[in-house]
Amino acid sequence: MKNTRTKRHEMLQLILHEMREKEVKDIEEQIGRELDTGMVRKIDAAMDEGDWAALDLAEGVDHKILEMRYQTYKEIADAFRRLESGTYGVCESCGEEIPLNRLKVKPFARYCVPCLTRIEELEQAEKETGKSYSM
Repeated sequence: MKNTRTKRHEMLQLILHEMREKEVKDIEEQIGRELDTGMVRKIDAAMDEGDWAALDLAEGVDHKILEMRYQTYKEIADAFRRLESGTYGVCESCGEEIPLNRLKVKPFARYCVPCLTRIEELEQAEKETGKSYSM
């Protein structure tokens, strides 16, 4: 049993490391593109208003993507803290282990699929009725 837990812990750690490395790489590339865009602004002073508007829109989208990647990075960091405390990979609702396949898809998942489905259904019911339900 202990050997199985150790293997699971090692697998979870590997999943988190791989996702963190991917997110860091994506963030670095995104920042690099934004810096390049900033240089284009300084160099390309002959652009008309339409060009500037398109560039502003593209920069806004890039900024939003960067925010989403950073949020993912923070969720991965939190998952590492939970891994070290022994609570990573355990559903925060029912206490059962979250299947590895789910964690491979979403390494920072806090709930198993059945509990997440139930939570989402309750949230939808609250939205529709305006009443608050608790689990």
